[in-house]
Parts: sequence; structure tokens; C-alpha cells
Amino acid sequence: MRDDFFSFKQFRVLHRKSIMKVGTDGVLLGSYVDCKNAKRILDIGTGTGLLCLMLAQKSNAIIHGIDINDEAVEVAKFNVEQSKWRDRIEVFHSSVQDFSAEEKYDLIVSNPPFYTTDVVAPEKGRALARHDLSLNISELSGAIDRLLSHDGRCFVIYPTEQCQHFEEASAKLGLYAVSRLYVSSHPDTLPIRTIVELRREKFEPQCDTLFIENGVRHDFSEKYRLLTKDYYLKF
Repeated sequence: MRDDFFSFKQFRVLHRKSIMKVGTDGVLLGSYVDCKNAKRILDIGTGTGLLCLMLAQKSNAIIHGIDINDEAVEVAKFNVEQSKWRDRIEVFHSSVQDFSAEEKYDLIVSNPPFYTTDVVAPEKGRALARHDLSLNISELSGAIDRLLSHDGRCFVIYPTEQCQHFEEASAKLGLYAVSRLYVSSHPDTLPIRTIVELRREKFEPQCDTLFIENGVRHDFSEKYRLLTKDYYLKF
């Protein structure tokens, strides 16, 4: 039963029944996003509700999470209800293509599905979570454009190569990269993930790098520790 929960400093996440368990990508994105001035936040593909909880911890915003998978929504709602921010977070069972809101969001985040190969995960729910069967790059860009306020910001994490395609699709809609964090496993490896920030105004993108470990397993870099220290128990 202990493995059913992932515990953070101010909350814990049930992920036994969820489609995708708590992972480094989600924690990196939630730690990196600056949301202290946000008033309305949308998490596209919320899964366990991890990003909703992480952003609630460091903001006073109203936060909505959406997911197409009914089992994930059930788990996310449970996790939210067990938290001290339950009054500010609401989870909806919907695809983002069908989702509508009375007001637009000044911050949108997403840790989207990203595998595009023909070989998919055997379980239907897990396949939806890991592959872009239900939400491809163009659909995500279009949804962000539709739901983001004029002055809003969006943060998305993708494998680095796919992030380039996402930026290209978004730029066609008038959403431009203004910052990037390139994430590598070790100092001597190429980036495996990119966190990109999009806005409707063009700026010269500010780029930074982060490696997770110093070259030895579980020897975490100081930069990674500082980024995630408000959440991970071990830091």
C-alpha cells in the first residue's frame, strides 16, 4: 500500500490506479513554472492532478485540471480532495478539444502525451496517456490558443525534438517561445526534455540548461535540488 502514494512535503499523490504515475517530467514542470501572480490556471491532461497540486502550493489561483481518461479523473479528484487546496482546484472529465470555460486562463500548463510511434502501450488508458492518440501537437497548440488570455502564459514539457515541432505549430497561431529550459540526464548528455514558455508577444527566447544528476545515479545536481526542494522530501 505504501507504493500507492507518492509523498511530497505538503501533499501526497495516489497513483496506484492512475494511468501514468508521478514522474520526473511532471515534477520538473511544476517546479519550474512561475505562477505566483496567476489568477486562473488550466492543467491540460492532469493525470493524477500532480501539477494542480504543485501550482496550488505556490499560488492563490483558481486551478482547473482536465483529462480525457475517466480513471485518471477519479484519482485526480481523490488527490485534490485530500489536499488543503481542495476549495481552489476542480477537475473535469473532458478532452481539451471539447472543453470550454466562461473565462480564459492567464496560465496554462501541460505535460502532454508525446510518443508518436506505431507501437503503443498495450492498455488503452496507458496508451492514451503516453501516446498522442488523443492529443497531438497541432490540437494542443490550437486548444492553448483558444483558452489562453491575451496576456497569458503557457508552459509545456516535451521531448526536445518534439518541442521544436510544438513551437513551430504554436508560432503559426501567434504563440511564441519566450523561454526554454533544456533538461539533460547528466552534464555530458544531450537534452532529453525541453520546457518551453509561450506568450502572444515575440521576445528573444531566454534559454537555460539543467542536468538532473552529476553523472552518478542519485547524485543529484545542486541546480536540480534547488529547483525541486519545495516539493521532494529528500531535498
